[in-house]
Amino acid sequence: MRVSDLRPAAYPKSPSVELPNSDAHRLFTNDFNKKSFIEAHGDVGIVWNNQYKYWEVPAFAKSREAYGVAKQRACNTWGCEYWIS
Repeated sequence: MRVSDLRPAAYPKSPSVELPNSDAHRLFTNDFNKKSFIEAHGDVGIVWNNQYKYWEVPAFAKSREAYGVAKQRACNTWGCEYWIS
């Protein structure tokens, strides 16, 4: 399956797709969101992650892993992200 096969929907039913070089996802709430993603990253192949209920992009795996390593290095240096109440 490819990104172009997804059907945008209103939140919270909108498809969630991984972004490269981050731990973020893009929600497709309309055709503009989907078209912008495809223009920026191509019509990449996607695979459903049933455990976490989002679409993974195997082509982004290496860049996401590199981001995770860099983020962990920053957390080790500066402390992790958390909220103090």
